[in-house]
Amino acid sequence: MVFDAVQRTIGEIVLIGEHVVPRYQRPYAWDDENVLDLWNDLKGNPEGHFLGNMVVHPSGSDNWDLVDGQQRLTTVLIAIRAIKDAYEKIDEEGRAQGLDNYLQRVDLSGERAFRLKYRTESGYLHLSLFSDPESTIRKTNPKSSAEKAQYSAYKIFARNIEAEVAESRGSGVEAIDAVRDRFIRASVVYVRVDGRQDAFRIFETLNDRGKSLNQVDLVKNQVISSIAATAAQEEEHLWGKSVSQVESISWSKVKVEDFLGYVWNSTSHQQDDEIVAINRVRRSVDAFMRSAANVEQGARDFIRLFSETADIFKEFDECLASPNGKHWEGLVPAGRWRTDRFAAIDRSLYGCLVPGSNLPLNLLFSLLRNYIHGPSGKITNARLVEFLKAIENLQFRWSIAQRPSTSTIRRAYRRAAYSVDAATTKGDVFEALKQFKRDANALMPTDTQFKEGLKRLTYFTQRPQDVHRVRHVLEKIDEFWGSSKLSRNQSITLEHIEPQGGKSINSNQNLWVGKLGNLMLLPMEVNSALPSDFSNKAPKLAKWVNGKDLALRKQMELGHWGNAKSNERMKELLDAAISVWPRAMVV
Repeated sequence: MVFDAVQRTIGEIVLIGEHVVPRYQRPYAWDDENVLDLWNDLKGNPEGHFLGNMVVHPSGSDNWDLVDGQQRLTTVLIAIRAIKDAYEKIDEEGRAQGLDNYLQRVDLSGERAFRLKYRTESGYLHLSLFSDPESTIRKTNPKSSAEKAQYSAYKIFARNIEAEVAESRGSGVEAIDAVRDRFIRASVVYVRVDGRQDAFRIFETLNDRGKSLNQVDLVKNQVISSIAATAAQEEEHLWGKSVSQVESISWSKVKVEDFLGYVWNSTSHQQDDEIVAINRVRRSVDAFMRSAANVEQGARDFIRLFSETADIFKEFDECLASPNGKHWEGLVPAGRWRTDRFAAIDRSLYGCLVPGSNLPLNLLFSLLRNYIHGPSGKITNARLVEFLKAIENLQFRWSIAQRPSTSTIRRAYRRAAYSVDAATTKGDVFEALKQFKRDANALMPTDTQFKEGLKRLTYFTQRPQDVHRVRHVLEKIDEFWGSSKLSRNQSITLEHIEPQGGKSINSNQNLWVGKLGNLMLLPMEVNSALPSDFSNKAPKLAKWVNGKDLALRKQMELGHWGNAKSNERMKELLDAAISVWPRAMVV
């Protein structure tokens, strides 16, 4: 196989001859986001942005079939047409004619030929976009999806060029020159292969060999490469440590790539509070780094952000295991550490984690990172706890009611995360909390949906998946009723009032034994010494039952218990639950 691979500018490549898009290639398919990404990438790298690879093989005199790169080349030439029109608008005919050579050429027979041809093209790209006057282009009626996409790309480029000209203080020539040069100077690795089959092999090697880079790999390469090699060791260590931490979390098996998305969507480093999709994080991070005093400092700031958030995420496991706040001490700066404050935070955070949902992660990350590492006093301890309770109220109801993830709830969490991170005063944080409560109230599942979800909760020793939810429900209701007989300092466990021993958990007639109505909280040492018969253990249970647990207290006096009485108690618990987690929070 003989091939030539050289880095060339688009300007050089276009002037080589004519490039042809073969019939087997898919039609033009870039959407508006792809086109805007290209515009922004080139704008951010005016000295010459690298566009990737192009693979071609000869298909005639001065003709080259495009095996890879047809979408990019088509888009760049559409941009050149829009630039040509911009010159004509300000009567720069010489510059406009200079660009015409990148769209068409005169061949050896003296005939005009297009620099890019589609063998299956209907002619719209060439006869309209590359040939007609601008006034005619804007009157055309593209029919196929490919034609509509090409026309949309033209309008996007024309609109953005017009905006740059409007922002310039002169005649606009320099502004348009700058746009022209970005596209002409953009480069690719131009691979020319003698034969068609060899071109296919090169294409497969470039695209299909080895493990594809995901967004985490791309962002890592992006930020690490922006730091001088001699100074990047600490950042490389932080990155590796953070990735290992995320991979070891047992609370929720969040993939590192998803974690990256939650981290970035917990910040206000974007133009607005819209959710940044995972496949767009790299571009957004790049824009953030370039907005810093220098790119290297932006890269260091991002790695610190990633590392701080991974440290916080690691503590979620500790919170769920023992929500006493002590595990935060090694993470929190000494001047901000207080055991009582983080004990209160942990108790509230526990309620956010118990549902086991990833939905609130971006808001949790934003709150905790700003509280621990942000400006002192921006988020008070009381405000953080209030925010966490609001998150729990929404997420606990949402998860228990088994509502799916929707764009609306994701949007509510993202908006709040952005507002918290962008806040500069206590008042800003308070406004963010009020807006979140308003959003949450509009999303809240009904009382009926919530109760039905609570009825489905089940705990057996052999089926422990709901254990944290069940325990949390009983603890919060006990706290709501007041005059609890249980101390937070005790080791608490779940007790089946009707014993589960000897009963098949796969039998429908025994299912009630694992439901909320048959479960209560007891100190561990009491639980381990109880007799199995209800009439015998009732006197021992009575010491720990809340005074408002009426159905259970009555049956303790009567000395008998069963499915029907368990259902009566279930109703009492559910009625209390809708007060503990109200459908409407006070704003």
